[in-house]
Amino acid sequence: MLDFLPFGRKKTPPSSDPLGSLKAATSWLHELPMGDTFAAHEKIVTLLNEFSEKAEPPSKARLQVLMHLDEGAQELQHTLTQQYLRNPRMSRQIESRLWNAVFSFHWQIARGYHMFVMSYVGNPNSSDIRHDIPLITARAIRHFAQQAKCRYFRYETIGAKLWKHVHNLYRLSEYEEFERKPLLIYPKCPGHTTCAEEYLQLLSLDVLNTNSLFPKQIEMVDLWLDSWAAALKLERDYDPQRHVFCVNLGEDKGPRRVRKPPAADSMFRCWGSDALMERVKQTKDALQHGETPAKLGLGEDCRLPTCLEFIDRITQQWSPSGEERVRRKQERIAKVKLIDVVKDFLEICVQVKQDNEALSPKQEEEEQKVKISYEEMLDVRLYGFVTQRTQAKLNQAKQPQPTQQAQQVAHHERWLMENESSSGFGATVDAVHDDWVRLGKLVGLKPERSHNWVVGVIRRLSLLESGQRNVGIEVLAKAPVTVMLKATKPRHSGYTVDGIDAVDIVLPVSALYLPPNAEDKSGVSLIMDSVEYAPGRHFELSARSRSYSIALGRVIEKGDDWLRASFEILQKK
Repeated sequence: MLDFLPFGRKKTPPSSDPLGSLKAATSWLHELPMGDTFAAHEKIVTLLNEFSEKAEPPSKARLQVLMHLDEGAQELQHTLTQQYLRNPRMSRQIESRLWNAVFSFHWQIARGYHMFVMSYVGNPNSSDIRHDIPLITARAIRHFAQQAKCRYFRYETIGAKLWKHVHNLYRLSEYEEFERKPLLIYPKCPGHTTCAEEYLQLLSLDVLNTNSLFPKQIEMVDLWLDSWAAALKLERDYDPQRHVFCVNLGEDKGPRRVRKPPAADSMFRCWGSDALMERVKQTKDALQHGETPAKLGLGEDCRLPTCLEFIDRITQQWSPSGEERVRRKQERIAKVKLIDVVKDFLEICVQVKQDNEALSPKQEEEEQKVKISYEEMLDVRLYGFVTQRTQAKLNQAKQPQPTQQAQQVAHHERWLMENESSSGFGATVDAVHDDWVRLGKLVGLKPERSHNWVVGVIRRLSLLESGQRNVGIEVLAKAPVTVMLKATKPRHSGYTVDGIDAVDIVLPVSALYLPPNAEDKSGVSLIMDSVEYAPGRHFELSARSRSYSIALGRVIEKGDDWLRASFEILQKK
């Protein structure tokens, strides 16, 4: 009789399983520790793994849970990606944690969507998710593409399995005839996309994967392709007048530039880049006429004028004209030898300085000859004979003396050089031991049997399956000179102790002088610590007992903690 009273019946507790329903997943997302981005993101990845491992048949309700988790994690994923990109000099341990967190999310989400797509392909007629297939196919392609982008960040190769998955997803969109259907891929994502655009965005980014772009540059191009990819169109029939690239949907490989007409094959898809080039040209013209990068949708990392130079660089890779493409300036010659490498800027300056100070054997012999001859002549004039002391000096001078370079041992590493050209070297290094190796890193190099150190920059990186890295190094100067720079106008801090500003105490700093280079048409320049640079700043430059008053010019190139700048000689002292 009293069953209708609250205490007369036992309440059924709500499901505590966040994968049990859309409502439970929503409540679970609201309870995440949003103050700790990494911890919250880690919980989502763990839950996604449980979702895929759960032995339950795909259903509409389960798909809703997966899509909701995907949408709810977008902001966290974006935050972690930005943390990764904005800390290029982080330790290997932190880099690995951030990279794995970002990559694992894309892998788990793509895995989940791919499971539903395969379930639909196996039984399309009785599937209750037929209406959602275009959207989850586009999302799956995007998450596979994001996995590829993460591998580009580390200069790794894209696996055959990923290419097969992406090709098959695009083939499905063609077969079901929704490859060009406009989709709002995420509720908070502005603009519409299509499966074809998502696929072409990955293909276009892979064309730029020359192992010479910084992760931040890769991310920037990926952002631009969100809108630029709409100008591209995949076609089945090859047209030599329009098509530049092609991809084989039946292979486990990425796109390639068409150099000869592909064989008649229903699996080939080709596309041209004329429309893309026109879109890029319009963007570049707008920038040159004063439009802001933000208004053009280029992102906050697009800073002029370097952004214009970068746009020219990627345009060359996409260009349909073979003459305008970036080609290797000099032919590489296979040559195996050991090469000493110095990574610290000050250590590079020390080694170059020792080369500058070392006299050639002929110069040293002439100097000693003149010096001893003068002392012998002085003895004869004073005493009428050469003294034993002078003879001892003569004997000592004939004995080989250890040079300063031999006395000071550089803290260097030794690499195996595999090839060289007139402008650089190719080498193989251990990826774990040499984790400091990054694009844009300045290094000092001394190949075996070479008499002096040269200065180079790491331009290309690629990770091998063996765990080693291929490194491409461009030599900036074969005969650099270490110079000392002393600021003529010190920076004032505004704080004094007993009337003395501590910043007024100006200490000289080391820099590297680079002579003019005919190949890149650059004049004289200096490589220096980036914190010392300011446009137009005056220094007193000292080298080889000479002194000049100089003013710094434009920045030619910038690395992680160094930059190369032009300068003007104001006065010779």
